[in-house]
Amino acid sequence: MDSVLLELLPHSHAPNLNKILVIKLQNNIKARAAISEELSSTILHSALRSFPLHSAGSLPKSDSLTRSIRRQRQIQSPDESSLLSAELKKTDRGDDFVLHEDEKLIVFTTRSNLSVLKNCKHCSNALITSASGTNANGINFLTFKWKSLSS
Repeated sequence: MDSVLLELLPHSHAPNLNKILVIKLQNNIKARAAISEELSSTILHSALRSFPLHSAGSLPKSDSLTRSIRRQRQIQSPDESSLLSAELKKTDRGDDFVLHEDEKLIVFTTRSNLSVLKNCKHCSNALITSASGTNANGINFLTFKWKSLSS
């Protein structure tokens, strides 16, 4: 096993254990901020609850910790051609939620919801017709009409 000898510089000092705890706290806060949608203050307070009091003097100001949480949050830039941000286009389960989108119309549904509708016994003998238009206030709309084929 090779050993390395280091020459001590005049500025050498012992490690600061409090600083190590602060760095661990900051890394914990940053990691939690990157994966959760909790409020910055909630993340900060829950992390500080378990922090040892004897090291509290080494902590940066709470404003600095809160700013570091905000910097970890990734802001998703919207698609240039889209009116919606990327987070609004997905369900909590990660399914696509926007079936159709253009400057006049946005249809919100998932493929699984359409499959359920298609396989529904009350809807299986129905014809779906749609109509779109603009109302008196200039708002575009889309209506679906169900017509039973069995009657």
